[in-house]
Amino acid sequence: MSDAETPTEAALSKEQAVEEAKESPKTPAPTATGNEKIKILKHSLPETDMSRDEEYTSGEEYPISVELAIRNVSDSTIATTVFEAVFYDEEGNIVDTVKHREICLQPNTSRAIRISSSETEYDKVKSYDVRVVRTTTADVEKVQLRRHEIRTTETGEEEIRGIVKNISEVKTDTAVVVTFYDPKKENIGTKVLVLRDIEPNTIRQFDLKFKPQEGDRVGTYSLNVGEIVG
Repeated sequence: MSDAETPTEAALSKEQAVEEAKESPKTPAPTATGNEKIKILKHSLPETDMSRDEEYTSGEEYPISVELAIRNVSDSTIATTVFEAVFYDEEGNIVDTVKHREICLQPNTSRAIRISSSETEYDKVKSYDVRVVRTTTADVEKVQLRRHEIRTTETGEEEIRGIVKNISEVKTDTAVVVTFYDPKKENIGTKVLVLRDIEPNTIRQFDLKFKPQEGDRVGTYSLNVGEIVG
């Protein structure tokens, strides 16, 4: 009999060769991309599993995070920078996508930031892609909300207290707009408070009260700060 391969053996040999030639999926290289205003100085994905670290004994799980050093390379104060971070597993599948917001970065200054995912299994996330998706300068977003809280007064009013900051270089006015919702997310009222002549780089406290109509009850609220035109 001939030593030549039979057709079946040849076909099997060819399939095996094709399978062996296939490359296993490669882990995407970690990347971090800035823009004309924000430069990424460095970035990394710490491999320490904090939930197993001896320093942490509570058993609490900690999310996987990308650590970055960023710098404002523009001549303007950046009011808000929005990052989008995509986390990948070893085969390049998307594990999580998150948005992260940083505020008030002065010109020619740097900052260390951490962008956390919802994933806590450190062996699962192997790479990431971080990008700056939006930057707003202080000449557009002059006043920022820094703190707010709500309480019910003895007379049944809802009182909103908070702080805003003028991060621009000019005196400015702003309006605090609060919308109130009942537990079913129905709009039950809106209040607007105008704050005048906020000096540059200073904070201003505010206090706003809202009395729900009879039968209404405040479940939650939204608060925004807007520039006054004219």
